Amino acid sequence: MTYRENGYGLRLGQQGQYFVGESDDVEHQKHQSTLISKNITILGRRTSVRLEPEMWDALYDVAKREEATIHNICSLIHLRKVQESTLTAAIRVFLLLYFRAAATSEGHMRARHGDFENMKARVRVTDEMLCPLRGGRRLYSVG
Repeated sequence: MTYRENGYGLRLGQQGQYFVGESDDVEHQKHQSTLISKNITILGRRTSVRLEPEMWDALYDVAKREEATIHNICSLIHLRKVQESTLTAAIRVFLLLYFRAAATSEGHMRARHGDFENMKARVRVTDEMLCPLRGGRRLYSVG
């Protein structure tokens, strides 16, 4: 089965459904973790980190762009993280901040960001799915 990225971190299956994991087989997803564990070296010490496949992809993208290894990038993250935070959480925050800093208005326009109606259509979510009824009344409104 083939998949393609849709610009929202979701994968589009052959049937047109969106999935976060590697497979659109719902039973398969229920029994398989979406996290991937890899060994990395932080300041000369080996440790294991579990991240989603998209996070690993983003980390490798950063390392390539910065002409560094993921070990060096993670060592920098480790040195600058808040002591109470886990390395895994610090990596996720770093990736968010890294790509957020690189985001431009032009890039958002090319990705068709800025129109929630368009976003709902891309991920095939309706107002009814976002605003479930309780006792015949909407719990909240969209927009």
